[in-house]
Order: sequence, then C-alpha cells, then structure tokens
Amino acid sequence: MSEDKFHASVKISDDYYKAFLSIEFLDSKTKLEPGDVQKILNERNVTYGIKHNIIQEICKQSKDVYDVLIAEGIPHENGKNAEIEYKIEKDHTTKPQVLEDGRVDFKNIGFVEMIKEGEVLATKKPATKAKQGTTVTGKVIKGRDGKDSAFKIGKNCKISPDGLSVISESDGSVLMQGDKLTIIKVLEISKDVGVETGNIEFHGQVIINGNVTSGYSVECEDDLLINGVVEGAKIKSNGNIVVSRGIQGMDTADIYCGGSLTSNFINSATVYSRSDIEAAAIMNSHVRCDGKIVVKGKKGLIVGGDVSAKGDVEANVVGSELGVITSIKIGVDIEIIEELKNLTGEVKELMDMHNKLDKSLKLLKHKIEKNPNDERSIIMYKKYTQGFLDMDTQLTEKRQRLKMLNELMNNIRGASLKARKIFPGTRVKIGSGSYYVKKQLSQVAISRVDGEIVAKVL
Repeated sequence: MSEDKFHASVKISDDYYKAFLSIEFLDSKTKLEPGDVQKILNERNVTYGIKHNIIQEICKQSKDVYDVLIAEGIPHENGKNAEIEYKIEKDHTTKPQVLEDGRVDFKNIGFVEMIKEGEVLATKKPATKAKQGTTVTGKVIKGRDGKDSAFKIGKNCKISPDGLSVISESDGSVLMQGDKLTIIKVLEISKDVGVETGNIEFHGQVIINGNVTSGYSVECEDDLLINGVVEGAKIKSNGNIVVSRGIQGMDTADIYCGGSLTSNFINSATVYSRSDIEAAAIMNSHVRCDGKIVVKGKKGLIVGGDVSAKGDVEANVVGSELGVITSIKIGVDIEIIEELKNLTGEVKELMDMHNKLDKSLKLLKHKIEKNPNDERSIIMYKKYTQGFLDMDTQLTEKRQRLKMLNELMNNIRGASLKARKIFPGTRVKIGSGSYYVKKQLSQVAISRVDGEIVAKVL
C-alpha cells in the first residue's frame, strides 16, 4: 500500500530492546493490512519479538496510533558477583560499660569471641552466570558473568569441599585482619599465675582467670585478659590487654601493651601502651601512652606520678586536695621523648670528649712546634686530628637532629587535658611549655593556643 495514504514511523529504544510504532492516517477510508505494517518494520530491521496481536488490532481499528510498543526483545542479564557472609563479628571491639551508679563494669566487656572446632565462620553465595538477550533487530547480546570472591584464610581454618564455607579447624578465638580469617588458639589458665604455673609465654591469646602474682611474668603475642589483679609482675602483650580487677603494682609492676589497655585501676606501676588507655583511676604510676587516656567512672582520678599521652587526657579529677605532685604530659610522641632524652645525653658526652680532644691537640701542637722531630707527637697529632674531625661531624649531625626534635616538641598542638577538677600541685606540660596549677580549677580544658598553654572553662 502507498504511504501517501498514511505516515508511519518506528522508534527503537537506546538499548535496542523495544520498538515503538506511530501511524497517522491521511485518508479515513484507508485500510491498513498486517503486511503493510510488517513491511514498515522490516525497513527498520525490526524482526524479533514483534507483537502480531497489536498489528492486527491497529489494522482492524484503522485509527491513528502513537508510540505503541510493537516489538520487544529479551534483555540480557549480567550475572551476580559472589557474596561472602561472615558468621562472626568482623569488627569485634572491647569496651567497658558504665553502670547507672557510676561504677565501671570491667568484667562483662566481650573480650573474646570463642570458636569451636568445626564451626562455620563464613559462607559464600556463588556468582551466577549471565543470560544472553536478543534485540528487536535480532542481534544477540551476551551479558557479563558474575565475579567470584575468594575466601582469605589464615591458620587453623579450612575451606569446605564444595568451596562455599570456611570452617574452623580448632578451638580458639577468631582474628580478622581485613577480610582474612584466622583462628588463634587460646591458652586459658583457671588459677593464679604464680608458684604453680611459673612464668607464662604463649604465641597466641591468653586468658587468666586469677591474679598475676608478684615476681612472675606473662608474655603473649595476641590479646591478654586477666580476670583478677596484676601485682608486682611483668606483663607484655603485642595485642590488647584487659585487667578486670586492676593493677596493684607495688612499684615493681612493668606493663607493655602493643594495643589498647583497659584496667579497673592502675596503682604504683610502670605502664606503656601503644594505643589508648582506659581506667577508673591512675595513682602514683609512670604511664606512657601513644593514644589517648580516658579515666572515667565514679572516681575518674589521676593522682601522683607522671602520665604522658600523645592524644588527649580526660579525667574527672586530677591531683588531690593534699597537693600531691601530679605530672601530665600531653600531645607527646613517646618515641620522640625517649630519643630527645637519649640524644641530649649523647650530645653532652660528645661535647665533653670534643673539649678534651681539643685540649690534647693544642698540647701536641705546642710540643711539635718546640720539637719538629718528635715523631710520636706528630703521629698522635694526626690521629687525634682525624678523630676530632669525625667527632665534629657526629656532633653537628646530632645537634641538627636535636634541634629538629626540640622544634617538634615546641610545635605540638591539638591535644588537651580535660577534667572536672584539677587541684594545685598539678603540672601540665605540652611540648616544651608548662602550666602549673596554683589554685583549684573546675570544668576546665588545658591546651596549647598560639604557642601558649592556657586553661579554658568548658
């Protein structure tokens, strides 16, 4: 049929999965045949998914139509990527709970997530295959298959025969390193560490359901939970440490913590933590911390000794009404402090040797001027001169490093001491500057502002 009796157009969607027909009749007497519509579609290469029932209806009614869906292909489907579901808590954290009466519960903090042999740790929903599609022009479109996700496992874990599960091969506690699953075997001691056990050294995680008595040591590679008291003992853990009942150090306890340290109280002990410290009280102790220190609970007390932290220090009360000397250092990198201390001693020692060598060189020079043939003095002069030059180079390098460290200390900023009460006798040091508390301060934050250490009311 001639198209001077009607206007026809075919629109194809951008994805080529749908075609739309529009027909405008120019003569009301025009009769449209299915073959005419088929011809129009063929001219636009629409050959697949044609809706013949729609064509029949259009021809029967012979009325104008606009954008009628006349053909529909089969869209392709991309496969779904594999999904891994962990059956354990990935971001396991330990945090003491503050009770309604203000006390802090250091026992029920969920320190260890115990795993049994044969327990499923993670499952995988496999990737799916793609489904191909066909456009209205008859073109076959292939989809993308879903991507597989591989399990990452460490020690004491295995993958099930069907490859869809990770299963524990032993009792222990779970360790997540990114997405890598590892089961750490746990050493659990049901008694005090003391005469019956001897010193404890373990490459995994340790749980002690008693005290660590004076004169003994506990050393482990992973987290350490002590459900009793640490007395005058030596404790070293490369993971986190929790001491439920507290550290009664008797001036001999030495604690090293590679992670965060949580203890009910710390009394008369030397403590170093590579991360944060949280306690209900810190008393008469030497405490160093590369993170922040939070002392909270009913007392929330820091009194006596010296406390150093790279981050903030927060407490309810600092010092005491009796004026006990309490030293707080904040915004301090512990490693820089140690290097600064050691380097200062080295520079002083080198300067003393430098001065002595300078005097010796002057004496030798005087002897050689009097007796130019004094070979022994000439040899010693040359030897001492080389030593003097080497020492000069060392001294210059160490002085430059010392200057840089002092500048770092002087430019420390950001950290602060916050407390409800700070009593006289408290000394706050930030970098190379100090602030002496001469009268009681309340609801205050002490920090460094524009190079000066100031106390501001919160």
